[in-house]
Amino acid sequence: MIPAQSRLAIVVALAGGLAWGQAASPPEKLFINCDGPELLRLIPDLAGMNFDASQDGLDALLKSTGENLGAMLSKLVDLSAAEQIHEIRIEAGMGEAGRRENFRYSIKLTEGQQEQFNELRLDPAGISAARPPDGEFLAIGHFYKLVRYLLPQYRAESSFRYLGRSTTGGRDLLIVVFAQHPDSSGLRSHIGLREGRAALLQGVAWIEAATHRVVRLRADLQGRIEGFPFERLSTDISFVPVTFVRVPPGRPGTVLWLPAAVTVHARYAGGELHSVHRYSDYRFDAPGENAAGVPSVPAPADDDAWELVDRGISLARENKPSEAIAPLREALRLNPGMAAAHYYLAAALRDTNNAAGAEAELREALKQAPDYPIVHNALGVLLLNRGDMPAAVAELRSASQLQPKDAIVHYNLAQALEKTGDQKAALEEYRTASALAPDNVNFKARYQQLERPESGTTINVEVRQVLVPVVVTDKAGHYATGLTQADFRLFEDGIEQKISSFSVENAGVPSAAPVPEAFSQPSGESPAAAAPPSAAPVRRTYLICIDVLHSDFANFVSIRESLLKLFRAEPAGDAQYVVISMGSAMKVVQDVTSDPAVVLHVLDSPDFQKWFSGSRRNSVQGDLRAFRRELDEVRAACDAFQPGCESRKRGLPSQADRIASQDRIDNLTFLDQFRALIEQLRRGTGRRTIVLFSDGFQLVPGKQAYELLGTYFPELLGVSLRTVDRMPELEPVLHLAAAGNIPVYTIDSRGLYTSPYFDVSNGSPVPRLAGAVQSIMDRNASEAGDALSEIAAVSGGIFFHNSNDIFAGLQRAFADGRQYYMLAYVPSNSSSDGKFRAISVRVRDAKLVVNAKRGYWATSRSN
Repeated sequence: MIPAQSRLAIVVALAGGLAWGQAASPPEKLFINCDGPELLRLIPDLAGMNFDASQDGLDALLKSTGENLGAMLSKLVDLSAAEQIHEIRIEAGMGEAGRRENFRYSIKLTEGQQEQFNELRLDPAGISAARPPDGEFLAIGHFYKLVRYLLPQYRAESSFRYLGRSTTGGRDLLIVVFAQHPDSSGLRSHIGLREGRAALLQGVAWIEAATHRVVRLRADLQGRIEGFPFERLSTDISFVPVTFVRVPPGRPGTVLWLPAAVTVHARYAGGELHSVHRYSDYRFDAPGENAAGVPSVPAPADDDAWELVDRGISLARENKPSEAIAPLREALRLNPGMAAAHYYLAAALRDTNNAAGAEAELREALKQAPDYPIVHNALGVLLLNRGDMPAAVAELRSASQLQPKDAIVHYNLAQALEKTGDQKAALEEYRTASALAPDNVNFKARYQQLERPESGTTINVEVRQVLVPVVVTDKAGHYATGLTQADFRLFEDGIEQKISSFSVENAGVPSAAPVPEAFSQPSGESPAAAAPPSAAPVRRTYLICIDVLHSDFANFVSIRESLLKLFRAEPAGDAQYVVISMGSAMKVVQDVTSDPAVVLHVLDSPDFQKWFSGSRRNSVQGDLRAFRRELDEVRAACDAFQPGCESRKRGLPSQADRIASQDRIDNLTFLDQFRALIEQLRRGTGRRTIVLFSDGFQLVPGKQAYELLGTYFPELLGVSLRTVDRMPELEPVLHLAAAGNIPVYTIDSRGLYTSPYFDVSNGSPVPRLAGAVQSIMDRNASEAGDALSEIAAVSGGIFFHNSNDIFAGLQRAFADGRQYYMLAYVPSNSSSDGKFRAISVRVRDAKLVVNAKRGYWATSRSN
């Protein structure tokens, strides 16, 4: 833990790429000595900046900035603001629960003495000096004192370099880097040290070109300070103009540039600390008067990468791994170098049965933290469960060498060694585990069992059989009955395979099959499932999924009517049903029941509409409409050479990026929930069918926003830091559905397609661009169904679209679950290389229509 006496230490600069588990690195090259690529590596926020090697205007810029700063500080006598602190700590690779505290932050300045800052943290009422709740909470302060290094009287202590110009949030900014000279008295007094060797303080200042006011300040502490607990210290301050309305009324207001948000990152022996400070409720108490401050913009509310990791950790600890995945992925999008995020994402993916995804994340974590035992152990266990014993032994041996006193690591290594046949080495590891944890009866029992083995040998032989459910109809959609094995031919990658078994399934033939494990997530609202009206064994399961994330709320009316019509005619018998909504969180609308009347009760209840009122589709479409209107307005303003055009134009890429970011989060949330449902269905037996209602979604996040941006302002496409690649997260879901023989029937809930361009809420685009805009909107609306088509085709289902008869698709999905042929074969290609094997099925009568899954991925789990 951090010593309690350091609790009120000042921390300098934001080093966003720090990752737990890394060895202490040598001091970085100073910013003032770096070339362009080096600066972009050390300060990623400089991306998009126009570098300028000329230093001709530096002195004038520093002089003007310092004078403005001094004039403003002369007005700052007694200021306070509400401060909310969110602290996240990672120690030994494990995250503690994040903490939030509220204080009143006070800045006092002796009048006429600009350098004499007194920064205090008071209780929320601003009455008395605040004490952190306990020694675990590190309240870090003295942020405002950092700006004084730009004052004229302190400039001689530092070297400065002008970098160039950048545009952020529509503002034109000038960027300057600086480095204080070693052993500066200013640095030492700033941190509160009177003795000992001082390290070097360097930083970056973003200065508004129009006003020469400091907009943002970042400062990094390079090297160690004797008596100071941190190895790397950093602070990043965003300033905002705050206007104070004077009392009595009528007197002119005062504008001060004050901290809106401060991000602090500290690294110490054994861990890292990250805290975010947000400010509001500014008050200015000058002698004889009082004023309330109104910031020009509110403090940033979006969580940063570390806060997203904290959210993911909290959700995982609440046993909500599927909900933890999205914030962890978003954290890695913002900061791909966070080993902690990779590790916790791997844990969440493992807990949702995505072993391949978990392995990939653990390997990414090891790239960032190669010497961290917790990651080696987790990867070793994953490989052990997969059956890759040599790789498991290697990872677990690394973990045991890095953490030799961990009994669990030795026990895991012993298990892997035992499976390789190295009984002697396994026995030694079991002995070590038992010695380190003498009270663990399992460790001791396994050690004794291996020490006195029973005779006998077991030989396991694995034969991979592939099952292929096949639905055969005539061209009118009537089922083809009476076919035999001789009527079918089956091919894998174009090579005919021998059909090893054949069976016919139809609703009239009774067949016993156990009930799959019930969905455990309670709805908390749906009525209890009634007992089945008959004792018929369950032979088929229908999982009805309604995609709330991507579907317009208005379309739920037709979905509900179709479901009501189906279940009014559905006979009670050997089928069971589950109804799920997939939104920001998955909700079980109706848990497993074999009684159609129970489902009807839920569908017909007033609460059904309320459960789907949180559709995000309307919000997303609203964001796109607002973006299109902004594009139209800015394009018209620029064509008319109106003032303010350029500043508004520079803000457009960030708007497109925000749309893409939310689009990606929604897709990840949906796919993670869909994967979890398929994994649960795989545990069952009998025919398991998924019916998915959705308006569809774009697998290239933000594609429409970026295409519109490029149409209106082609020159801006290079400014955006967007990622427009197709999301790879769909493929693992397809793997699972194909391997589990779970057909997914996808129903486009939009019904008959109409052009979204003619929606009255869209407004009228710039006339010369109308055709291109309509083409983009129509193309993206059509492509939204491509993901649904792909899911259905690969899994062996059918995609129903461009039709207002949603009931027909629903009816076909249920009927196909009752009438199909099951073919099985042992592939002539026995390699488990993970590659896709294409399957095609033909019947003797060429007039018949065959529907089957398109193939599978050849892994040890394929079937």
